[in-house]
Amino acid sequence: MAPALHRQVTARSPDQEEKLLIETSVPKRTTRNHRSDHAFLEILEEDFGISRFALRSSFMGVPAAPKRQAIALCEWAVRVTGGNPGEAGDALRAWAKKHGQGRYDRRLVEAPEITYEHNEHLRRTGRL
Repeated sequence: MAPALHRQVTARSPDQEEKLLIETSVPKRTTRNHRSDHAFLEILEEDFGISRFALRSSFMGVPAAPKRQAIALCEWAVRVTGGNPGEAGDALRAWAKKHGQGRYDRRLVEAPEITYEHNEHLRRTGRL
Protein backbone atom coordinates (compact mmCIF):
# COMPACT_ATOMS: atom_id res chain seq x y z
CA MET A 1 0.00 0.00 0.00
CA ALA A 2 1.39 3.39 -1.06
CA PRO A 3 1.90 6.03 1.60
CA ALA A 4 -0.66 8.80 1.61
CA LEU A 5 0.60 12.16 0.44
CA HIS A 6 -0.35 15.03 2.66
CA ARG A 7 -0.58 18.56 1.35
CA GLN A 8 -0.20 21.37 3.77
CA VAL A 9 -3.04 23.86 3.40
CA THR A 10 -2.40 27.41 4.46
CA ALA A 11 -5.22 29.55 5.68
CA ARG A 12 -5.90 32.74 3.75
CA SER A 13 -7.53 35.87 4.99
CA PRO A 14 -10.71 37.08 3.25
CA ASP A 15 -8.71 39.92 1.70
CA GLN A 16 -6.24 37.47 0.19
CA GLU A 17 -9.09 35.31 -1.13
CA GLU A 18 -10.74 38.34 -2.75
CA LYS A 19 -7.45 39.50 -4.30
CA LEU A 20 -6.77 36.01 -5.65
CA LEU A 21 -10.28 35.81 -7.08
CA ILE A 22 -9.93 39.19 -8.82
CA GLU A 23 -6.50 38.36 -10.24
CA THR A 24 -7.67 35.06 -11.69
CA SER A 25 -11.06 36.14 -13.02
CA VAL A 26 -10.29 39.46 -14.74
CA PRO A 27 -8.46 39.13 -18.05
CA LYS A 28 -5.44 41.37 -18.47
CA ARG A 29 -5.86 44.22 -20.90
CA THR A 30 -3.74 44.11 -24.01
CA THR A 31 -2.65 46.72 -26.49
CA ARG A 32 -2.51 44.19 -29.29
CA ASN A 33 -4.37 45.22 -32.44
CA HIS A 34 -6.77 42.82 -34.07
CA ARG A 35 -5.50 42.58 -37.63
CA SER A 36 -7.52 42.37 -40.83
CA ASP A 37 -7.88 38.99 -42.50
CA HIS A 38 -9.68 37.75 -45.60
CA ALA A 39 -12.91 36.96 -43.74
CA PHE A 40 -12.95 40.49 -42.32
CA LEU A 41 -12.38 41.97 -45.78
CA GLU A 42 -15.42 40.05 -47.03
CA ILE A 43 -17.50 41.72 -44.31
CA LEU A 44 -16.14 45.13 -45.33
CA GLU A 45 -17.02 44.36 -48.94
CA GLU A 46 -20.61 43.53 -47.95
CA ASP A 47 -20.98 46.58 -45.72
CA PHE A 48 -19.34 49.24 -47.89
CA GLY A 49 -19.56 47.73 -51.39
CA ILE A 50 -15.84 48.30 -52.02
CA SER A 51 -14.18 45.65 -54.21
CA ARG A 52 -12.07 42.94 -52.60
CA PHE A 53 -9.15 43.91 -54.83
CA ALA A 54 -9.11 47.45 -53.42
CA LEU A 55 -9.51 46.17 -49.85
CA ARG A 56 -6.72 43.56 -50.21
CA SER A 57 -4.43 46.08 -51.88
CA SER A 58 -4.98 48.60 -49.11
CA PHE A 59 -5.06 46.48 -45.97
CA MET A 60 -3.31 43.12 -46.50
CA GLY A 61 0.30 44.17 -46.09
CA VAL A 62 3.06 43.05 -43.76
CA PRO A 63 1.61 43.21 -41.15
CA ALA A 64 -2.05 43.51 -42.08
CA ALA A 65 -3.83 46.70 -41.08
CA PRO A 66 -5.68 46.87 -37.75
CA LYS A 67 -9.42 46.27 -38.10
CA ARG A 68 -10.37 49.61 -36.52
CA GLN A 69 -8.18 51.45 -39.01
CA ALA A 70 -9.68 49.52 -41.93
CA ILE A 71 -13.23 50.39 -40.86
CA ALA A 72 -12.38 54.07 -40.37
CA LEU A 73 -10.68 54.27 -43.78
CA CYS A 74 -13.60 52.57 -45.53
CA GLU A 75 -15.99 55.06 -43.91
CA TRP A 76 -13.71 57.91 -45.00
CA ALA A 77 -13.45 56.65 -48.59
CA VAL A 78 -17.23 56.23 -48.94
CA ARG A 79 -17.87 59.66 -47.41
CA VAL A 80 -15.29 61.43 -49.61
CA THR A 81 -16.55 59.85 -52.84
CA GLY A 82 -20.21 60.51 -52.13
CA GLY A 83 -21.11 56.84 -51.70
CA ASN A 84 -19.66 55.55 -54.99
CA PRO A 85 -18.02 52.18 -54.15
CA GLY A 86 -15.83 52.12 -57.27
CA GLU A 87 -14.35 55.51 -56.53
CA ALA A 88 -14.06 54.59 -52.85
CA GLY A 89 -11.84 51.65 -53.84
CA ASP A 90 -9.69 53.98 -55.93
CA ALA A 91 -9.45 56.39 -52.98
CA LEU A 92 -8.37 53.57 -50.67
CA ARG A 93 -5.67 52.42 -53.08
CA ALA A 94 -4.45 56.01 -53.50
CA TRP A 95 -4.29 56.35 -49.71
CA ALA A 96 -2.35 53.08 -49.44
CA LYS A 97 0.15 54.19 -52.12
CA LYS A 98 0.64 57.56 -50.46
CA HIS A 99 1.21 56.05 -47.01
CA GLY A 100 3.09 52.91 -48.11
CA GLN A 101 0.48 50.52 -46.70
CA GLY A 102 -0.89 47.19 -47.88
CA ARG A 103 0.66 45.87 -51.07
CA TYR A 104 2.39 49.23 -51.55
CA ASP A 105 4.55 48.74 -48.45
CA ARG A 106 8.20 49.53 -49.20
CA ARG A 107 9.26 46.15 -47.84
CA LEU A 108 7.14 44.46 -50.53
CA VAL A 109 7.74 46.90 -53.38
CA GLU A 110 11.53 47.01 -52.96
CA ALA A 111 11.94 43.28 -52.26
CA PRO A 112 14.25 41.40 -54.61
CA GLU A 113 12.69 39.39 -57.37
CA ILE A 114 11.93 35.75 -56.73
CA THR A 115 14.56 33.54 -58.27
CA TYR A 116 14.31 29.91 -59.16
CA GLU A 117 17.95 28.95 -58.53
CA HIS A 118 16.88 26.28 -56.06
CA ASN A 119 14.56 24.71 -58.67
CA GLU A 120 17.43 24.68 -61.19
CA HIS A 121 19.59 22.89 -58.62
CA LEU A 122 16.84 20.31 -58.05
CA ARG A 123 16.51 19.72 -61.81
CA ARG A 124 20.27 19.20 -62.18
CA THR A 125 20.29 16.66 -59.37
CA GLY A 126 17.25 14.85 -60.78
CA ARG A 127 14.95 15.56 -57.87
CA LEU A 128 12.52 17.72 -59.80
